[in-house]
Order: sequence, then structure tokens, then C-alpha cells
Amino acid sequence: MKKISVPARLWYENKEKNLSFPARWQVDNLTSPGLEKKALSAGQIKKRIDHPVAGATLVELARGKKQAVIVFDDMTRPTPVKDVAPHILKSLHLSGMKKEQVRFVWALGSHGAYDMIAARKKLGDEIIENYPVYNHDPFQNTVRAGKTPGGIDVFLNREFMSCDLKIGIGCITPHVHVGFGGGAKIILPGVAGIESIKKFHEHFNVDPSRHGLGNFENNVMRFECDAAGDLAGLNFKVDCLVNRRGETASIYAGEFRATHQRGAEEAKDAYAIKTSAGYDIVIANTYAKANESGIAMLLVRQLLRNEKQGVGVIISDAPEGQVQHYVFGPWGTDYGGRHYRFLQRGYIPSVMKKLIVLNPRPTPSCLRWIAHEDDITVVKTWPEVLRILRKDFPGSARVGVIQDATMQYLKK
Repeated sequence: MKKISVPARLWYENKEKNLSFPARWQVDNLTSPGLEKKALSAGQIKKRIDHPVAGATLVELARGKKQAVIVFDDMTRPTPVKDVAPHILKSLHLSGMKKEQVRFVWALGSHGAYDMIAARKKLGDEIIENYPVYNHDPFQNTVRAGKTPGGIDVFLNREFMSCDLKIGIGCITPHVHVGFGGGAKIILPGVAGIESIKKFHEHFNVDPSRHGLGNFENNVMRFECDAAGDLAGLNFKVDCLVNRRGETASIYAGEFRATHQRGAEEAKDAYAIKTSAGYDIVIANTYAKANESGIAMLLVRQLLRNEKQGVGVIISDAPEGQVQHYVFGPWGTDYGGRHYRFLQRGYIPSVMKKLIVLNPRPTPSCLRWIAHEDDITVVKTWPEVLRILRKDFPGSARVGVIQDATMQYLKK
């Protein structure tokens, strides 16, 4: 038997899952350079925050300020905020700011709110017990910041806008809309009002050539994020690149455009899969964004040799289920948010022989993020997957195992 391990359960045990395959199959481990990088030490993280790639230091920015807000990404992103935030707080306090002048706000966009169990995982106990942490509410308590060149009326979180020092912590990963997430996406859609978020996502239809995974330069949706960052007055941004263990492997801090540009340049190779398509079986593990498993479908389809004869496997191991999304999510039998796309029965058989979803805790509502539940073969363990694959491919087979189909992309 051949064996390949993949990362699993980032916000839980954060362990490796071992996958076994028949010796007669050709099995390729589709990893990327950035996933294999070592984690930065606390000292290295501090040094990069203290020495920004562009703009003033955080201590300089904080002097004389009355109120500071730190916005941070949610549990759909792998950013280890608790490894970054203490260094930011130290800079704020060195400048003379007190605890009561600082608060944290989840940059939820149109995702559902989180409880303090999740907040402790993301921020750590010390921060939770000493600083207020607020969920962003896109439906109320927003104020108008202005209009982007693309015509979006930008309404932003009231608590965020009330502060005169605005700091963001996020990560850079491939993203189907903005090419690479990070930068001022922490503002739009991160702390924007629901109508602004809806309008932002409609820019996906403006020019298909100007968005997509890894399509960063001249990206029409990224320009809207940047414009929102200017309107918001985002003073300082920290953008992380993470490895296969969810650790900070690289970091950029300072003026938000500069951090995003530098981080995206590194991400182009760090998260790239350099292979040709042509697989009979594609195993798409989801790790960093396991609660957004549906995005793995893109790589599955790109890498199958013959879609109608190939088999896709998505490992969707998120005990909490899939993200609650007020714009893209299902909220009833056949309806959902403004941009919800109901996945019709029969779609999967039209594009591939079979789709298997490995989910230890499957639910119909979670499966609908991937495909219509009637089109999915659902199993709870890897041995069950292997039994099905052996039956479908009794002879030879070419297999591609994507280490994390939510953080990698096929580089052109």
C-alpha cells in the first residue's frame, strides 16, 4: 500500500490524516512550496510587525490616538491571530494607549456570528479575558464611508468607524474573486454592511478576465477592496501566509496595499500546484477552509483527465459544519441569500462519473454547499472511500492528492 498524509481539523486536534492507496496505482502528492515552509518564531513575527514594509511603525501611528480597533478574520480563514495580536497590543501600549482604548472586531462580512469558544481559539485566552471582542453585524449599526469608483456605496461597522486608529489582521490565500485574499478585503466585505457586500459580489460579473484564483494584477474586485480601505482609513495591516499546519510561515505588515502586493507576489509560488491535469481520481483535501469545502470543486474539475469518467473525492472534515453565509448560503429548501446558487440534481453526473464526499458528520444542508445531496456518495471514513475506488478502478489509475484544495491553485 502507498500512503500519503494530509492535514486535518485545524481548529480542533490539528492532526494529520493518513490516506492509503493500492500499490498498483500511481499516486501524486500535490503539495505546494509554501505549505512545506517552517513556522516563523515569535521573535521573527515581532520583527516584521515592528519593521513594516511600507509606512510608519505602529508605535508611531498610535501616538496621540484616542481609540484603536483591531479587525481580524473569522474561522473560515486559517490566520493564527493569537500569534500576531500580542505584538500589536504591545506596540499600542508602548505608544501610551491603555487597555480600555482598544477593542477587537470579527471581520465576518456576511458570515454568521461566533461565540467565545471560537474567539478563544482564534485570539487566545489572554486577549479574550482582557479586551472586548465584538461580532460584526452587517444588517445594522453601520455608517456610510463613501462610494468606490466602481459605484459601491460603502457602509462600514459603526464601532470600527468610531476609532481613529484602525488595524487589520488577516491572511493571503488564493481566492476566486480577488485573486488572493488579504489586504483591504478585511474591510470590504469584512466589516461592510449587507447591501455593500451584495453590490461588491456583483462585480464578479463585470469582467470575467479580471478575477479568478491567482488572478491578482488588474483585478476589478481587488480595486474595489482597496478603494474601501481608503474610505475606511485603514492605517495598518498584517497579512500572513500559512503552512500546512496552520502556522505563520511568512508575514508582511504596514500600509495595506504594500503588504497585499508583497504577500501576493510570494503567494503566487507558495500556493501553486505545478502539474498537468490528467488524473482518473482527484482527492481534494480541505483544511484551512474546511468549512468552505465547496471551493474544492474547482480544482477537482481542473485536474480530472476525463471528467465524465473521473471520480472526485472531497474530504470535508469540519465538525462545526459549513459556514453560515447570508449572501451565498442556503436558507431554505430551494432558496438562500441574494447570490445563492441552487445546485440542481443531475449536475454532478453531467461533469464526472462520481463525486464522493468524506465527512464524518454529514448533514444535508452542509452537503448543499458542494452539490445536490442526491448526486453525492457520502461516507464517513477513508476505508469506505477506498472500497468504492477499488471497485471503480480494479486495474491501474492515476491519482492526484491535493494537500489543501482551499489554499492551493493550479498555476497557469
